[in-house]
Amino acid sequence: MKKLSLIKYMAGLLMVSGAAAAADLGNGFIDHGVCSPVSSNKGATVATDADGNDMLVCILADYRGANGIYTVTPATGKQEFFALPFAPDASYAVFSSLYSSGNRYYSLHSSRLTEFDPAAKKFRVFPTHRGMGMAMTEADDGTIWTVTYPDSGLVGFHPETGRFRDFGPLRKESWAQYHRTIAADDAGWLYFGVGNTRAQLVAYHPENGKKVEVFPENERPEGACGVVFRAENGKVYGTVGPYYNQRDTADAFARAKAIKPAPQWYEFHRGESRKIDGPPQITLRPVVTGSQGFYNYRMRDGWKVDLFNPVERRARFIDPQGKSVTFNMEYPSEGAHISTVAATSDGLITGGTSFPMRNYVYNPADGTMINRNGCVQWNTVLPWKNHVFVGGYNGGYLFDWRLDEKFDGIPRFAVQARGNPRYIAHAGKALIRPHVLKITPDGRHLLMGGTPEYGHTGGGLAVWDRGSGDFSVVPNRDLIENQSVYALAMLPDGRIFGGTTVEAGTGGKVKSKEARFFQFDLASRRIVWSTVAVPGAGTIHDLTVLPDGKILGIADKKEFFVFDPASKQVVRRWNSGEYGLAAWQQGPRMFVRDGDDIYVLFKRHIVKVDPERGGFGAAVASPIEIHTGGDCLDGRVYFASGSRLYSCRLPDGGAAQSN
Repeated sequence: MKKLSLIKYMAGLLMVSGAAAAADLGNGFIDHGVCSPVSSNKGATVATDADGNDMLVCILADYRGANGIYTVTPATGKQEFFALPFAPDASYAVFSSLYSSGNRYYSLHSSRLTEFDPAAKKFRVFPTHRGMGMAMTEADDGTIWTVTYPDSGLVGFHPETGRFRDFGPLRKESWAQYHRTIAADDAGWLYFGVGNTRAQLVAYHPENGKKVEVFPENERPEGACGVVFRAENGKVYGTVGPYYNQRDTADAFARAKAIKPAPQWYEFHRGESRKIDGPPQITLRPVVTGSQGFYNYRMRDGWKVDLFNPVERRARFIDPQGKSVTFNMEYPSEGAHISTVAATSDGLITGGTSFPMRNYVYNPADGTMINRNGCVQWNTVLPWKNHVFVGGYNGGYLFDWRLDEKFDGIPRFAVQARGNPRYIAHAGKALIRPHVLKITPDGRHLLMGGTPEYGHTGGGLAVWDRGSGDFSVVPNRDLIENQSVYALAMLPDGRIFGGTTVEAGTGGKVKSKEARFFQFDLASRRIVWSTVAVPGAGTIHDLTVLPDGKILGIADKKEFFVFDPASKQVVRRWNSGEYGLAAWQQGPRMFVRDGDDIYVLFKRHIVKVDPERGGFGAAVASPIEIHTGGDCLDGRVYFASGSRLYSCRLPDGGAAQSN
């Protein structure tokens, strides 16, 4: 199939942004532009403008993090964008927001508590301890309280008096702490739940500093998160359950009540707790807040929200007379973060973006860029013949996209993708975040490895038999206990080798010290041999098979090794030296190949590997920091930085240097 013919087939659910604005950066580097020029919704609420009109207020984020507030007032047709008065930090994003009784919108991200007044159209910003707000509430006296990741920090702010208090971290764990809710009783006590490695329910009095934790250390539920809810009776009720996002407090409460089997519920007041037969029959005190999926579309002036989709830049309202009013949303964006980059067999560059989750396709022949729904985060992308296989977060989704057939698009829910791409299966709790996707040389079996659900340690390995259609997940107990498969190498004779990471699922506890290099037997679905290839390394990030049958690997982004399957020995080791760390992504493609030539994408260099001598050959310095690798196509290596796609003419020549 020719390059341009695929574009002709790509109909349905796609946005074509036309020819990308390429820029020559010199020294063989080209900037191909932003792949997905849209922002994600990090929380939206109905508020009131200075004239009393209902307006929709939305926190928008691009690859840099939350960077501004978008507003639209349907009664007047006015749209505005208000840039944040500080540079965002994507490492500490918006995970919760709150619309107060005083008509102000709050979030805590980028280590700052941020207030937006929709009537005055102004921000107030307060620097905090390092972190991001995971849950928010409004107390009876109007104080806005926030509990923060990663150490259960606490921040309080009273909008009318201006009193701001930063209590800093309240709890220390060996793992990052997640939260979903926080609540205040009518006596001034605060309560919040902790997860995900080991759950806890915490009571804290901000005036005297007294802290009470419900569960003794040896009784804390594992792999779960505490949740709490304020009732109209002035008390707070809580329990422990799965970690999940919620639209608002009512949604969180409904999910908690539906947990099966029913967990133990607690009633809290004045810092004391007692067990109750739950779930409790209570009326929630109205607090307009939620997690990163928060939205409040309850309009009060007769209008209704019919559609609000910043990713597709479309908003639609119904006026009091029943007439539909549509807006083409206008806001600035530097685009979504590119999570994967790969070259297809018919000469295109494709991959995914995160927040929002999109799929892009770049055609080097004519410079066109397609930007469309990706449904899930494309963590791993494996082009093979006329297929592109995709491993997606969150849930370990596996898709099969056939390049020689019409692209049908991916619906809102991954499991509904029955056309092209086709949903195959998902691994579930044992493997929610894929890190590697490889196919056996005969094309029969596809293997996907990665880390498990939030708060858990040790992932499974998914195996899809393309012949029979069987999809199964090898449990962690049959792999390397408390580690996850991070890299795989398929030898021509059918033997399978791989490398692990000691990293746990998000919010989980690391329980091992060194990553293992292993041999996996496909027939028995078990690891039959393993060793420590690089002493002290926590992750084997990438593997590739050399022309002579040996395996080249990289650990901890800087330690290189060559493994001989015949002797089952590491025969060479060296480190990256002056080149520093390799570019990392959740589905690493640190090694890129042009035939038998192998290159490594470091953060500031593209370097040819000399595995025979244990070192490097030709290298070229990059004018921009390389974030995401990478693939070779027509003598160029493609990679990403932030939201932009780049390529470079492959370096060649020069004497190899040993380290």
